[in-house]
Amino acid sequence: DASGMAGSTATACDGRHTTAAETGGFEQDLRLSARTDATKVVTTMLGCLILRPKQEATSGPTAWCEVTQSGLNFTVNEAKSLQASAYIKRELFHEWEMRGNDEEGGTGELGFGINLGAFVECLRILTGGGGVLDKPATLHLAYRENPPCLLLTLVDGTAVTQCKLHPLVAEPPSCVSMDGRVPVRIVMKSEDLREGLAELEWGGDASAQKDKRVSLGVTRQPAQLSLTVSSVDIGCEMSYPASSLVSFIAEEDLHFDYRFSLVRMALRSIHHSFETLIKVDERGLLCLTLKFPSEVAGCNDLFLEFHLIPLTEELQDDGLLGASTT
Repeated sequence: DASGMAGSTATACDGRHTTAAETGGFEQDLRLSARTDATKVVTTMLGCLILRPKQEATSGPTAWCEVTQSGLNFTVNEAKSLQASAYIKRELFHEWEMRGNDEEGGTGELGFGINLGAFVECLRILTGGGGVLDKPATLHLAYRENPPCLLLTLVDGTAVTQCKLHPLVAEPPSCVSMDGRVPVRIVMKSEDLREGLAELEWGGDASAQKDKRVSLGVTRQPAQLSLTVSSVDIGCEMSYPASSLVSFIAEEDLHFDYRFSLVRMALRSIHHSFETLIKVDERGLLCLTLKFPSEVAGCNDLFLEFHLIPLTEELQDDGLLGASTT
């Protein structure tokens, strides 16, 4: 329907895999077919991109999904100053087939807009019961191009549950990347960063929350990372000496300010990760990369990536993220 949310149906079959007949001929014009037993990992990763957790599922956000032979990349923009991406690697799937859209059968890239809130809600409904006999259920993702439709099928023992989602009309977002020099690269334990930010938070009315900013400072003498959260009349600082970090690379001293509400959005799901990479380029563009365990043999760690624009007039005027898609 118009909201991107579709109903779900439950059926039963004898095998572990659905067939074209069981999906109502869905395999016609199929561009993607992939299966994984790591359904909860996929659900967690995509759930981290819902930056406003109290938002109704039918209200979005709208995400752009890009599919290549390397896997799936979901991207969400927030308030023109924050871009979030989740990379779901192909190695997470034990079956992967991507078909071309031309007569030669090429395997060109595929992209479509999707209501991420509805998508994650469907995944949570599908995985809510857990696997039978302590065995993980298998998730089948299938994308049909004409007419466009994303079919989610969960096979749990002899039970098959399906949800259909209709893609949304959306333009691919402008990709934010660090094309210039990146003088700061810091790796730290996610737990240390999470605890530090928790110490820096305090109460206040809505106006005070809106005015909060976080100042990120990096110095070489002494070698340390500092985070200062402040509003109009109060501020708190947390410092991390290089010895407390996993790695510390700083070619020069840097200091940039960011909107605290956006940093908090980006790190809302930091408790799911085990390590955080902090990069700052010469313009102040901040990249936070959260690393997650894949829990799948043969698949390296998964990661989420957040790009934040600093609170400087010249970068705000550049409009690096373009229009918001939320």
